[in-house]
Amino acid sequence: MENSKTSLSELIKLERPNWQHQPKNALSAANAVTTLKQVHEIVNGPARLLSLDLEFYCDGQPQMPGTTRLGQIAGRVYGQNDAFNYYVFSSKMTPKDQLSLLKRLDLRYSEAERLTVASVLKKVLRFIDRVQPDYLVSWDNRLDLSVLNQEANRLQLAETSRSWTRIQPLDLEKIISSDVFEKSSGISLARMCDLLQLQHPKPHLADHDVLMIDKILQFYALDLNKILQSTTIG
Repeated sequence: MENSKTSLSELIKLERPNWQHQPKNALSAANAVTTLKQVHEIVNGPARLLSLDLEFYCDGQPQMPGTTRLGQIAGRVYGQNDAFNYYVFSSKMTPKDQLSLLKRLDLRYSEAERLTVASVLKKVLRFIDRVQPDYLVSWDNRLDLSVLNQEANRLQLAETSRSWTRIQPLDLEKIISSDVFEKSSGISLARMCDLLQLQHPKPHLADHDVLMIDKILQFYALDLNKILQSTTIG
């Protein structure tokens, strides 16, 4: 979390609904990834991977009941400690959700009000521009990217300013489901962690989920055939 005093002019700039973000690069030149063999090659190559995960809350306002909204967004550069983790606090949350978040973050209500979707997305865009990832890694990205773009629509953020849309997506869950389990129904991140014997004590928290995605990438970066052969010979 960034705890810094923000001037009135900066706050106005953050909250302006039609804010324009100037992209620094064109569409990613990275190739699409559909197999674990390709994942192995990429994680052992020069490409930069950014794992991304979102968590949500349901809009508690009577006029938009049950609408899925962005509650937390976290990202981590594969193999590095370069990461971000931001929560959103909103009047559209139910009082119960608000109280839960205030307790989790140990913030006053007035402090939490600064955690708007607009301010959070600006920080995420700055991170992406600095890191310049080749791949955007996720665990089942359908809902994540859909909600992310819905929030951008509400903020009237231009399509050309959404830098996450210019990064080659790598849906690790989809690849593993197809390549390993030969099914399309999918597998949960928690179940995958169990299979790999990875400790995942805090599922459904975005910052912990991206850490697990990073560890799964580390597993598939290994040369499993070489490890198996050395174990058999030994």
